[in-house]
Amino acid sequence: MPLGRMRNAVPLAPTFQAVAACLAALCAVLPAPTFAADEKGGNLWPWSSQNAKEPPKVQPYEVPTFGAKRNFRDAPAQWQKAPRVDGDAVFRMVIACYPNKSQWNIDVDLAAAIRNSNAVDVTGTVIGKSTVGIVARMPLYSATEMDREREREYKRRTDTAGKVADFVGQLAARNQALRTLALAAAMESRAQIRVNEGIADADEQVKYLDKIAGAEKDLITAESKIMDARLSLVAMCRDESADAVNAYLTELAHLPAAAKP
Repeated sequence: MPLGRMRNAVPLAPTFQAVAACLAALCAVLPAPTFAADEKGGNLWPWSSQNAKEPPKVQPYEVPTFGAKRNFRDAPAQWQKAPRVDGDAVFRMVIACYPNKSQWNIDVDLAAAIRNSNAVDVTGTVIGKSTVGIVARMPLYSATEMDREREREYKRRTDTAGKVADFVGQLAARNQALRTLALAAAMESRAQIRVNEGIADADEQVKYLDKIAGAEKDLITAESKIMDARLSLVAMCRDESADAVNAYLTELAHLPAAAKP
């Protein structure tokens, strides 16, 4: 073909505008594709026409608290100071209600004794006779018994003083454990909210849970020692005075309801 005729010919390669026009014409003639989930229509949509099943609702794990769940905004129980106890007065009260001393603490010392006696027979000859016997001596005042009594009295008084001191000291220890327990419980509730919201990790709540467990153990120990001291002091009294002493000590150890967390 001559060169001049090639310059005037229509180019064989289609332009972008021509391709777009062809596609638009085809789309106008052909039906629009559908992706409806219709099994009878024979479409190539891979899922069935049934509605999707909702997955089960799973609650996130929540670290439990040591005790009952509470609102951390609630004010914890206030510190209840232990009552002022006159230890000397309690000591004198218990000493005064001791049972009476026994009247039969008498020393009986047994000793072997030899008795010699001379007898004269019909011939005038002196015949010696010896006898062996057991002699019992009961002194009016026994130094040994007095020493034993002093030792018993000293031990009785020191035991009483120790129980009075335990009673007074454990009252203060119990009230301190209650205050620690109330504060730790409030902080534990706050930590649980922070952990649930993702602000803090679970270690923060576990830390306060350990503090509550320790305070609860201290509270149980203090209550047990208070009971031991109270009953020991009551046991030292006569039967007719034991009830009054027990009522007085129980009133001293009473804990107001407002102090309990």
